[in-house]
Formats: sequence, C-alpha cells, structure tokens
Amino acid sequence: MNENTRFLVADDEELNLDIISEYLNSISGNNKVETAKDGKTAWQMISDNPTNYYDIVILDNMMPHLSGIEVLRNMQAQASLKHIPVVLQSARARKEDVVEGIEAGAFYYLTKPFNEEQFSNVIRNCYRNLHIYKDLQKVLQGNASSMHLLEEATFNFKTIDDVHSIATLVASACPSSERSLTGLFELMLNAVEHGNLGIGYDVKSELNQKGVWADEVKRRQQLESNRNKLAQIHFKRKKDHIEITISDDGKGFDWQSYLEFDVQRLLDSHGRGIAIANNISFDHLEFNDCGNEVCAHLEVAKK
Repeated sequence: MNENTRFLVADDEELNLDIISEYLNSISGNNKVETAKDGKTAWQMISDNPTNYYDIVILDNMMPHLSGIEVLRNMQAQASLKHIPVVLQSARARKEDVVEGIEAGAFYYLTKPFNEEQFSNVIRNCYRNLHIYKDLQKVLQGNASSMHLLEEATFNFKTIDDVHSIATLVASACPSSERSLTGLFELMLNAVEHGNLGIGYDVKSELNQKGVWADEVKRRQQLESNRNKLAQIHFKRKKDHIEITISDDGKGFDWQSYLEFDVQRLLDSHGRGIAIANNISFDHLEFNDCGNEVCAHLEVAKK
C-alpha cells in the first residue's frame, strides 16, 4: 500500500478505535487516520470535506444517531462519494446482515472479533478497489464521447494488469459503468487465477494469509504449462441488453455454489466476486456446464 492513505474510522467504542488505528499504523506509519465516535459525526466529517475525501472509510454498523449502513447509504446517494471503499464492521454475523451491507454498497463486511491479519487483507483489497475505480475514471474521461457507441469487441488477456486495463475499458462501454466494473474485474480475475493458473479457493486463502498471492500468480504464469494460456472477453451490444462473455483455457469449476452469497465466504478474505457479479453488477450470469465460460447479461434502458 502507498503511504499517506487517508482513513476515517467510526466506532462508538474507544477501544475499537484504538485497535483499528494501531492496525492501520502497522500497515504504514504514514497513513492518516481520523476517527469519529458516532455515525452522525462520521457523516458530517465526510460531507464537510467536498474537495478532500477520505480514501477508505471503516464504519461500525451499530452506532448512535446514524448507523454505519445509514452512513454508507448516504455516501452511495452521492456520485462523488460512492466510489470510496467502505468496510462495515459489526458483531452481527447473520447472513442477512452481511448481505444487506454488501447490497447497500459496502466493499467488505468484517465481523468482530477480527485479528490484524484478517483486517490487513481487507484493507489491501480496499486499496486495490480504490485504484481500479480511479483507473475507470481516467478511461471514462478519455472516452466519454465514444465508448457508449461500441457495438462489439473482443479482447484477449493474460495478466492481472491486463484485467485492470481491459475491465475498466469494457466497463466504460456499459450504461452503469461503476456497477459493472467490480463484477467484470472479479470474473476476469477468476478466469486468470483460477481458470488458467489453477489457484483454487483454499490455496488463495493460504496465499492471502501469507501476503504472497500476487507473487504466486506471477510465478505460475511463467510455468511452461501456463505460458500460452489466454483468457478472452467478448462484448456485444444488443437491442435491449448487453452480453459480456468471459472464457478461459482452464478445466472449469463447480460454479453453482458461488452464484449466491454464502455466509462463510462473506466472512473470508475472498470468494464473493461471482455472487457480487450475479446479484449486483449484472442482471444475471450464465455459466457453461463446466464453468470455464460465463456470459454476463446487463439490461439497457429503452430510449
């Protein structure tokens, strides 16, 4: 993570504020951490800084005056704030609570108690998400007058850098670019890491815990058996919807259990991407039988 990332941490318990601040300072001593002891104060601190927003916001869900999810919904209602990665934290770990938070726009839902390793993994993922959004904004600014005219295109991709650049480009051709971006990124990432490189769920959990996931991706891509493997994304605009098909050279996987939110994966450091794509980013997904190809459908409003 780069230095000077600006955090807002809101929690009505002083001890929790101290613990999270300590965790953030251990990630980088130059992080800027500001705190609030209730939701109303947190929202005021966010809305009173129109030109100097926080990079990442961490909200306790159960706070006086405004709950964390109410602050999140206020942020989601403003185009200039909705891109900020928000982590909701709560002692409530019921599936419906977690799903409600993610559907409201939370990047992650952390359940208490959590340890420093779990927290650090989430923050690293938040930081990645923040920069994906910034990349999208650059693409939108450079292609605002043309990408909505794109009718059909095909891209091959191989690396994580390819996923970043192509996902932002394809998302900019969608009517709801920000909504589509996260799902596109997750599906394309799955095609590379799981499809072509064979990094399964349990292996990724272990790699995340050790902080070596990116290194392992690069190592596997250099193996003779993987060097020529490519994934592909095909964009096609139809009369009333858009179809985005993503395929890889892997053997596929048992995709059925990943289409909906599962409480165990919601509380893990990964494994929510396909459910987010299916339930939030797109109207629905269609996998082929073996799971090495998926078609994302996105309805287009009639003019």
